[in-house]
Amino acid sequence: MLFSLLYTLIFAASFLIVISALVFFHELGHYSVARAFNVAVERFSIGFGKPIAKWTAKSGTEWTINSIPLGGYVKFLGDAGAASNPDTAELDRIKTSLETATMSGERSVSIEDCFHFKPLWQRVLVVLAGPMANFLLAIIIFAALAQTIGTRDFKSLVTSVAPLGAAEAAGVKIGDQFLTMDGKDVSKANDLISYVALRSDNEIETRLLRGNDTITLTVTPQSLERKDFIGGRNKIGTIGVGVGGRDAEVRVTYNPLTSLQYGVGQVGSTIGMTGRYIGRIFTGAEDGKALGGVVRIATMTGKTAVDSAKLDVPIPQRLKIMVLNLIQLSAALSIGLGVANLMPIPVLDGGHLLYYGYEAVAGRPLDMKKQELGFKIGFAFLLTLMVVLTWNDIGYIRSLFS
Repeated sequence: MLFSLLYTLIFAASFLIVISALVFFHELGHYSVARAFNVAVERFSIGFGKPIAKWTAKSGTEWTINSIPLGGYVKFLGDAGAASNPDTAELDRIKTSLETATMSGERSVSIEDCFHFKPLWQRVLVVLAGPMANFLLAIIIFAALAQTIGTRDFKSLVTSVAPLGAAEAAGVKIGDQFLTMDGKDVSKANDLISYVALRSDNEIETRLLRGNDTITLTVTPQSLERKDFIGGRNKIGTIGVGVGGRDAEVRVTYNPLTSLQYGVGQVGSTIGMTGRYIGRIFTGAEDGKALGGVVRIATMTGKTAVDSAKLDVPIPQRLKIMVLNLIQLSAALSIGLGVANLMPIPVLDGGHLLYYGYEAVAGRPLDMKKQELGFKIGFAFLLTLMVVLTWNDIGYIRSLFS
């Protein structure tokens, strides 16, 4: 009973810490760039609902930590709500009051401090800064881990071939070593797995080393269920081989420059894979069930922490492993948060950028009534998407116990 309670607390605490940190960095990106352009920020909020802690900075910004820790927002002067949607009547009122106050010398804030009156390029950078902060955080995490502990991988040396699998059908044999797929280097196991994961039913020209000879085969990955790092099942492309082996291990150490290059590469490849997966959903090649929401994030962070806490090693080592695992998971989740916010849906950062794109082309902002309609449609779409993702998450959790 005591251990169950402890593991429940670890599960909940790990999720709250990770999600709050990712949201904080996202909003800090918006806030930092906005302040660099002298935008007046009324509130910096972590979470929604009633504040459980709040204080006011010298800049006049109210900082709050709220009771529902599932997001956050930065509210600029002139915002109608947490989504930074402008309100024409409110902006007119603010403009009039600021002009009056400026003339009478009553307050220091001017019209130029209002986000919605800023030049287009500044508004674009402020909005873009949130997702970019998430990508930058991931780069820093990957680079720091690479420099401190290095990376561990295996050569793509075939140790087993599954009966009736794609590799067997193509003629792959034990002892072969994968070199390239469609010209891309897959000589390491992680690169091989990543490349075939989103290419089920696609023919791949594959070069292998067999003895002293280089041969070329055509491999067509199959879409099969596979367990992920916490035991949940997802359908991914697979060719049915085991690779690695004791003598195939590859360890790499990094200096500050190469670790930074590694971090950028990891973020770039993850964004690329995410974009490819979403594209395959629209073509019907993927069912979209690998996309998850808050429930899956909570499951992943919580189970990662609990599994680390259950390891049969000394407690200090368990804590170290738990922290490292959660930090590494946070990097992947940070990329996901950045990509999600760039979706062209009004309410999200990508929706604001879509409006700004129209403004740049048309030479004027989109009509306020149309913007408001877009925000309502975007909000409805987002709610629908959350329902779909939650349904996916329920299926994912069930797979943990199957």
